Amino acid sequence: MSGVATPSTPVPSATYDRTPVAANDPRLALLRSEPVVLVAMLASLALYYFVPNLPIRGLGLVAFFGLTLYRIDLSLAMVPLAAPLFYHYYPLGRLQFSLAEVIILCQTVAWVVKDGLTLLRTRRLDWVAATLRQPLVLLALLFGAIATVWLLVPSGENRQFAIRDYRVTILEPLLFFLLVVRWLHTERDIWRMVVAWLIASAAVGYVGVEQFLFGEAWNMEGVNRVSSVYPSATAFGIYAGRALALGLVLFYFLPREWKRWRLAVGLLSAIIGLGVLFSFARGAWIGVFVALAVVALVTRYRPLLISVAGVVAAGVVAMLLAFAGNVERLTSIFNLGTEDNTGVARFRIWEAARRILLDHPILGIGQDQFAYQDPSYGVPTSRLFTTSHPHNFLLDFWLRLGLPGLFWILGTLAFVTWQFQALWLRHKGTALGALSLGLMASLVDFAVHGLLDMAYFTMDLALTFWLTLGLLVLMKKLGPVVDDGRWTIDDGRW
Repeated sequence: MSGVATPSTPVPSATYDRTPVAANDPRLALLRSEPVVLVAMLASLALYYFVPNLPIRGLGLVAFFGLTLYRIDLSLAMVPLAAPLFYHYYPLGRLQFSLAEVIILCQTVAWVVKDGLTLLRTRRLDWVAATLRQPLVLLALLFGAIATVWLLVPSGENRQFAIRDYRVTILEPLLFFLLVVRWLHTERDIWRMVVAWLIASAAVGYVGVEQFLFGEAWNMEGVNRVSSVYPSATAFGIYAGRALALGLVLFYFLPREWKRWRLAVGLLSAIIGLGVLFSFARGAWIGVFVALAVVALVTRYRPLLISVAGVVAAGVVAMLLAFAGNVERLTSIFNLGTEDNTGVARFRIWEAARRILLDHPILGIGQDQFAYQDPSYGVPTSRLFTTSHPHNFLLDFWLRLGLPGLFWILGTLAFVTWQFQALWLRHKGTALGALSLGLMASLVDFAVHGLLDMAYFTMDLALTFWLTLGLLVLMKKLGPVVDDGRWTIDDGRW
């Protein structure tokens, strides 16, 4: 396989009468063009999101829904593009929805309409049985079931916070995962989603670089930190770090014949990397470094090993210069005698989480309840104002979803990492092999940075997590098409 395959032209059902003249009509060919449809989707979403006029916004939303009915598979690329805008809402009555939520809602309704019509016409849905045979789909449904039951854990007055957290970090990301598994079929579909993820990350990275260059960053511990479209530099670093790990691994491991792709991925990774650098999110730096180190050790790929060693050497030099120049942001991590030290603050947060878990070891406290616990537990509220999560993904899953949630995330991470390594061995030397390593690196960043900060329970992070798992499902189902050398899902019906 030397490049991205072009998707096969859908075979019309026998119930439709399409003459050769209509099939060859150049106007229909234009409408079937992926770039045209994608641009139209972006334009319709821009009308909805950026134009303040309500009728025009409605027109944009209706247009996007119509395009989604036409090509759900293409519309799914809009979700990773919109994910970083999660913190920017448009109110709809008393509720607030981000752009990604609106997109997923349109896609879900289109799914119900399309498969509903198929069910009425054929009395069956052939994809259901094949989908339920996928272990990751069963794991996703189990996760949804645990989270749904755990809505009963918080008290009545705080349950509203749990329900909102459930909607944006459980229900909608799971719907996105199922949409990916249901409607994406080809290797081209997979790469479209990866490119959308990297482009979105590069876009927010570019905003961060602009903030740094034009003095719009905020000063902390002697350095100017950028936050891009995020409310904090740390939140930006968490999101961008996963994409940076993915992009760098693709740059190193894509085959030689994918020269243009390597160049594009390299440029996108450079922009993302500058954003992560200027965020001064030390957890993001550590997460990406460990992710690359793990890939280097697994593959024993000399150029990457040399690069990792170079980063270590550069890091040592940078620390020496930081101490010499008294760069507080880099040296404060070693100063344990001040309450402003983020390491000291995290120990206080972890200790508070430990106290809570001693009283609630089995059920935890429910979703998004950490900030509302009794002050006697000592949840810090001075430095970070309101600490809403325990800054450790293991503690976070345990507190929110009890022991079942903790066991679920540990088991899922172990299973998914093993699956990605198996895929790499199966596709070693190919683009899919490189993608397997890249997605595994992204998950390593999830775990490493997640030990120090938020890992899952914001919508942007949840969407990238389930996108990673959805791509794994699709990659495991890829099989060669004998007649034209393209790759597509081979499960008997699709």
